[in-house]
Amino acid sequence: MLNRIKEQPAVGKLIAQYDQLPRRDQQALSVLAVAVLLGILYFGIWRPATGFHAEAVESRERATELLAWLEANRQSLERLSSASSSQGGAGSDTPVDGRALMALVTRSASESGLSLQRFEPSGENAIRVWLEGAPFTEVASWLERLNTSHGVQIDQASMDRQNDPGIVSVRLTLTI
Repeated sequence: MLNRIKEQPAVGKLIAQYDQLPRRDQQALSVLAVAVLLGILYFGIWRPATGFHAEAVESRERATELLAWLEANRQSLERLSSASSSQGGAGSDTPVDGRALMALVTRSASESGLSLQRFEPSGENAIRVWLEGAPFTEVASWLERLNTSHGVQIDQASMDRQNDPGIVSVRLTLTI
C-alpha cells in the first residue's frame, strides 16, 4: 500500500522536494510532522475520548445517586403518589375544575399559615393568587406541597422582596 502512495505523481513530487532539502531542514520537517501528528492524535482523539469518558462516569454516578435516593424514599413516594391520585390530583381520573382548585388552594394556604390577600379564577382550570408580606420559606413549602400532593403547577409567578429579610409579596397563577 505504501508503494501505491509513493507511485502517485503528487506524492512523488513532494518526496523529490523533500530529498532536495538540506539535511537540517529535512530533520526540522520530520520533527514538525511528528509534532503535528501527535497534536492531531491528542486533540482529535485522546482528549475528546477522555472527555466523553469523564462525562459518562459522572452521568453514571448521578444516576446511581438518584436510584439510591429513589430506593431510600420509595415508601414515601408511593404514599404521595397514592394520596395525589385519591385526592383528585394530577394522576386522578376525576377532572378538577376552577372552583375545586380555588377551594384546594385556599384550604392549603390556611393550613400552611398563609393568608391570601386576593384570589380570582383565571380561565377554566387556573387561579390567580396574591400574598403580601409572607415568609418566603413558607410560600416555597406551600407551593411544593401543592405540586407534589395535588399536581398544582405554577403557570406564572412574580415575587418582590420586602424590607424585612425573607419576606416577599407574591403574585401567582396556579393551574392543574
